[in-house]
Amino acid sequence: MRHRGDDLSESFLAPSVPDPPLEYSVLLIVAGRMQGESFRYKLVSRGFEVDLVRSGSAALDRVRGASYDALVLDWQTLEVEYPGSGCLDIWFRLVRDIRAAAGVEPARSVGLVTLHDSEQSAPKEIDQAGAIRISRGAAFEPHALAAAVERAIERQATAASTSALEPAQTLAATGVIEHFLFGESESIRRVFEQVRLVARRDTTVLITGETGTGKERVSRAIHRMSGRHKMEMVSINCGGIPATLLEDEFFGHVKGAFTDARQARVGRFEQANGSTIFLDEIGDLPLELQPKLLRVLQEREIHRIGGVEAVRLDVRVIAATNADLWRRVEDGRFREDLFYRINVYHIHLPPLRERTEDIPLFVRYFLEKLCRREDIPLKQLLPSAEEELISRPWRGNIRELENAVEIALIRSQNRAELTAQDFPPSREAAGHTGDWPPPVPVSAMVETGKDFKALVTSYEKDLILRTLQLTQGNKNKAAQILRLKRTTLIEKLKRFET
Repeated sequence: MRHRGDDLSESFLAPSVPDPPLEYSVLLIVAGRMQGESFRYKLVSRGFEVDLVRSGSAALDRVRGASYDALVLDWQTLEVEYPGSGCLDIWFRLVRDIRAAAGVEPARSVGLVTLHDSEQSAPKEIDQAGAIRISRGAAFEPHALAAAVERAIERQATAASTSALEPAQTLAATGVIEHFLFGESESIRRVFEQVRLVARRDTTVLITGETGTGKERVSRAIHRMSGRHKMEMVSINCGGIPATLLEDEFFGHVKGAFTDARQARVGRFEQANGSTIFLDEIGDLPLELQPKLLRVLQEREIHRIGGVEAVRLDVRVIAATNADLWRRVEDGRFREDLFYRINVYHIHLPPLRERTEDIPLFVRYFLEKLCRREDIPLKQLLPSAEEELISRPWRGNIRELENAVEIALIRSQNRAELTAQDFPPSREAAGHTGDWPPPVPVSAMVETGKDFKALVTSYEKDLILRTLQLTQGNKNKAAQILRLKRTTLIEKLKRFET
């Protein structure tokens, strides 16, 4: 039952705020128990109906089938649960799901409020989507949080009533491209334009580019700006799953289709019905499965393994590869008819060495993200270090640059500025120095008569021990650099001791 608050101690401390309509409901996401209950009371006492959850994952479960007038989020809650850029992705998903449940009428537009520690603690994309920021300290002031929620609801209602943009255009205007891609170089700006042109169509897209150039991020930008953005995009790595299992991943199976098929399984294509499917590393798709994918693209239907009935699909396909697909066609490793089916609209991502003016932007972005994650003051890049980074080939592209920034941040220790020496050498130079990554004297190990397994174990041990030396024994940071789970790293260390 809803009720109005009559806290006289608060009413004398702040200007009066008009009571909000009783039908306003709020989803409040705050991890801290005391803070969450305090914020909840402040909103309930002003007439709002409040659902309080303590995590982003719980919020995603709560919004399914529910309808809210406002989302109030403690940004730190997402940062703890989803380190790095993941928290912004979850925020966009929450906003999308809540708006989808609320409908498109102006009276049901969703107000967005974020709680933060400082102006730098939440990204600019939330402002572009119409969110109102309020510091956590200010939110404790009498009626301040309620006033922010009312203002956010009014802002969204006004924007909805005056905007003639279609839903996909509205998403584009709220910084979706800027969330997934950024840069100032002419080459990446051309990619931005291609994404804008094709996003609203259902055209099949092929994204090409070297490893680490951001092909999956482009696919997510296209999906978010499309008319299918209300549903989650489904991704599958065609090169990361054994050929014997990939057909089941694609199309699923019926009960009893094979041994151990105790129940039916829905495949990825069926999961993506009404949405987008992203086929990463399409060039590695096994030759025997290519005719079946071709049939899906032609007929827009699938057959589950062991099934008789066709399942009709409404799926948009985006594929990506770092391989030269036409060369694979010529070599007989990729079907020519399938090539033409997926290569309808082609977007090529330039390597980082062809957009060097964007390198300082990426370094600052990664520094801000990592310093926020580690809860340390923001560090700066010395001009000499910037010049040195711009001159590198970056064969691993943006992914290699991100790893290099993380290593430099660790090496810099308590210094406020990063020097060129903090960064690991380029991959070409690495084989000629004693620096990172550590060269392993394979020839010397071969001379000792070690077999392949022993060589791999020796290399793995050397790599892990040198990483721990680099992080001064910090296993969490070593695991992050090596892209291992902390538990996996500890298990390997125990094996080394035996």
